[in-house]
Amino acid sequence: MPPPDPAPHPDYRFSLANERTLLAWLRTALAMVAGGIAVAQFVPEQGIPGGSVAVSVGLLLGGLLTALAGYRRWSRNEAAIAADLPLPVSPLGRRVTAGLAVLVAVVLVLVVVEALR
Repeated sequence: MPPPDPAPHPDYRFSLANERTLLAWLRTALAMVAGGIAVAQFVPEQGIPGGSVAVSVGLLLGGLLTALAGYRRWSRNEAAIAADLPLPVSPLGRRVTAGLAVLVAVVLVLVVVEALR
């Protein structure tokens, strides 16, 4: 009696594409961290006291959360690929976009307040 057939291995291209997506999330997170550091170092107070600090902290926290969420997404997708299941739906894109939109709105308010002074 021949040995049983091994379980089929998922196509490596799917895992590599998933890895490239993780790297894109990490680049986004790194850009947010770099922006947070740049704001903390080079941007004077805008509009209200502590405004630049708030923007900097928002960018740094956003970068941290984006990196962690990107890893979680990669891990869940990798497990689904290995199990030959549909990829889980992820709200990450919407959340990161909403977070950045809020941060841009805060910066806009700070700049307008500073300009009106």
